[in-house]
Amino acid sequence: MKMGKKEKILNAAIKVFSLKGYDLATVDEIALEANVSKGLIFFYYENKENLIIRSALKSVPIDVMNYIDNTSYLDGNAILHDLGIKFLNYYKESDIRNLFLYTISNKNNYPALKDKLRDLCFTSFDNIFNRVEKMADMKLSLAKKRSFFGSLLCYLIWWDENDQSIEEYTTDLIRGFLSY
Repeated sequence: MKMGKKEKILNAAIKVFSLKGYDLATVDEIALEANVSKGLIFFYYENKENLIIRSALKSVPIDVMNYIDNTSYLDGNAILHDLGIKFLNYYKESDIRNLFLYTISNKNNYPALKDKLRDLCFTSFDNIFNRVEKMADMKLSLAKKRSFFGSLLCYLIWWDENDQSIEEYTTDLIRGFLSY
């Protein structure tokens, strides 16, 4: 299927922002990468900040969290395993991975991004862990819940230096997670 101009611009913006950051990347560079005119970018996105926000939001794994929320599982370990695998696989492409890490570090500059990241950390993950706790009939500390997400972030940060596959890492991460 042929990619539309708006999607082509968004993908080019993701690539350029992931390499140069939001401040150093220019609309001219994005237009060149997308092979479109600068005017077409402004037609679809109005300004650079809107393009930044749309690109950054694409780096947040909202679809992964919605999938986990709407899938039936047999037990808490299956939820955590699927979450780990799908979360890490979402970031297989370096552009989207780098943009996500850059977005995290710049969340305070863009209130809409800060709100989405807060929702990811404090609502989506909490909802998933509420299901895990209910299925496992146990209460997990906030630190233990956050450590799961932190472990996934460490894999992203050190992507090229991980000795384990995504499957091995996720399996190791959840092994014993629901026991004390």
